[in-house]
Amino acid sequence: MMQTVEKGKTLLIDGPACVQVISGELSVFGALVKVGDKVIVRKGKRMPFEALDGAQVELTLGDSASYVEIDGSAIPSSWKEAVNEILSTKEQKIILVMGGIDSGKTSLCTYLINRALDVKYEVALIDGDLGQSDIGPPGTVGLGFVRKPVVDLFNLQPEDIIFIGVTSPSRMTNATLDALVTLKAEALEMGTDFLIVNTDGWIEGDDAVNYKVRLVKAVAPNVVLVIQSGNELNPIVDALKDVKFLAINSPKNVKRRDRETRKNLRESAYRKYLRGAKFRLCPLSWVKMEGNLEISAKNEYQLRNKIEDLLGKKIVYCRETPNCILLVLEKGIDLKEEEMKKLESGFDKRLIAIREGDEQGLLVALEDARGKFLGIGTICNVDFEKGVMKICTPQNGTVSKIHVGQIRLDREGKELT
Repeated sequence: MMQTVEKGKTLLIDGPACVQVISGELSVFGALVKVGDKVIVRKGKRMPFEALDGAQVELTLGDSASYVEIDGSAIPSSWKEAVNEILSTKEQKIILVMGGIDSGKTSLCTYLINRALDVKYEVALIDGDLGQSDIGPPGTVGLGFVRKPVVDLFNLQPEDIIFIGVTSPSRMTNATLDALVTLKAEALEMGTDFLIVNTDGWIEGDDAVNYKVRLVKAVAPNVVLVIQSGNELNPIVDALKDVKFLAINSPKNVKRRDRETRKNLRESAYRKYLRGAKFRLCPLSWVKMEGNLEISAKNEYQLRNKIEDLLGKKIVYCRETPNCILLVLEKGIDLKEEEMKKLESGFDKRLIAIREGDEQGLLVALEDARGKFLGIGTICNVDFEKGVMKICTPQNGTVSKIHVGQIRLDREGKELT
């Protein structure tokens, strides 16, 4: 379908769609799109195609895709003013972007990247939005270098990824902050002079405010760009008196996504990083396990037998760590609350009990001997007697560490609750 866009107008397109420029020039988040260029708009995403001159495009729309033409630019004037102020001096900059869910943070990061590239900055992006990550799979913090204009951050190649294993920082605040600080140091060491740090949309409640305050202090940006439609971020701003904030508006035409759409976007990202996955056997004696399932090849039979005698129940696997005792029970067996308390009191340690098969589908990160992220996979099963884990992953390299997260997927890459 052919569509003409007059100069000074913008075509807002909701994916899934493909846009090819037939004549004229358009701008998407500050990136020039010229004759012959094709742009894919993913399902659940919205892109603004602003005509710099009269332009003609060919639209291919998928199921549930739509488009509308609006007058003027979809980029708010407050964004342009803030970015102009940031770019008014040429020095190393660290910019942190903060806002609620669906406030336009990713769009702002994309626009900021393209404007910074225009004035010859060495641009890098850290994506700290665990639930809606563009650099790396969900549950990770990713770093990417941007060397040419971009319309969708999902297409960037990660330079480094740190696995957290959850889709919200509320359950792993310290690990998320450590990852942001680590990747910031890496980006600066590699020569970036314009670092953008995108954040998640968790802003409501005391815990969220405390986390965001800690995040700003840890990253130590030159400027924090605050996107808000009211006063929702005032508690965070008020707690940071010595930080430079630039308040900007959320776009009028920002796409609001329901929980199911956000889930679908995550699942698309899982599939991207699991593409070509095959079964792989990992002897537990060859790798270090950490995270949500700290098992090893060592099954502590003496302790296992003692607990079996106390409970009168079959224990498949038992391991004592400095912080806890991990038990794996036979399928169909549960521990009552009073049984848990009795064991914890008797051994003076926290007890973690799972059933055989509970490990299936858990998302894992594979790392090399230096702790470098290699890729993700999912656990198929664990043979606790033989000490072997079967995982599904596209990675073939030597794995030294497996970091187990709390995200669980089915065989099609869909999230399980």
